[in-house]
Amino acid sequence: MKMEDKKRRDFIKQIAGLGVLGIAATAGIYFAPKLKADEAILRPPGAVEEDAFLDLCIKCGQCLQVCPYDSIFLEGVKGGASMGMAYIDPTKRGCYLCEAFPCILACPTGALDHESDTIDKVHMGMAVIVNENACLALKKENVPSKAIDKIYDHTKILSKKEHREHKVIMRGDESEKEELQKKLLQKLENFRDKSCTICADLCPFTPNPQDAIGMVSKNGGLIPQIREACVGCGACVELCPTQVLKVVPNATYEDIYGKGKQNG
Repeated sequence: MKMEDKKRRDFIKQIAGLGVLGIAATAGIYFAPKLKADEAILRPPGAVEEDAFLDLCIKCGQCLQVCPYDSIFLEGVKGGASMGMAYIDPTKRGCYLCEAFPCILACPTGALDHESDTIDKVHMGMAVIVNENACLALKKENVPSKAIDKIYDHTKILSKKEHREHKVIMRGDESEKEELQKKLLQKLENFRDKSCTICADLCPFTPNPQDAIGMVSKNGGLIPQIREACVGCGACVELCPTQVLKVVPNATYEDIYGKGKQNG
């Protein structure tokens, strides 16, 4: 029996006790058409190959519920992939490669592979520079306050006062989710009206972010250089003040930068 078939059978067994209405509702979600997107979609960490993902994802949203950074969204009606399936939009919120990858552990079907729950096994895509001329580090310009303020709009854990005043108040009794998101904002505050190396300094790749991205000299300034360890988490895309970067889902370093291609 194929692994995918076994997982589907196990899932049916799990819902057997829900009653007729429960089974009907769940089956309606599970067996809804699995439409392939026109363009590649950035899936959460541990996502299996796209065709298998479309077969295995049951649109339960458990990965979204446990994500400490609110990085995971569910496809809407207009999405290219089936409605309700998990994806990441780095322009709204990058993935921060949480320790133990709770999204993977929460997935009940293997759409997020439980064997890919460590940083060395996760690969979502590859970051690329798409707007070099906008890079503040290359132009030797400081990070404008509005670029920092923008990231406050991406979080759901601030009080109205904190959000309005763009201040991070650590209370000492935060949940892990609040603590992690506020620490990220505190790190960002160090760049307000200062020189920009945000993409490299705030890269969440561990243990050494410099293996994934670094700053190199170019034309009297600095420019990001994407390196082989990049996993395509999209944090640099979200945090970049001027939209210099994007992520190509499922791409490898060899795909983008191999065979003499330019990088930085």
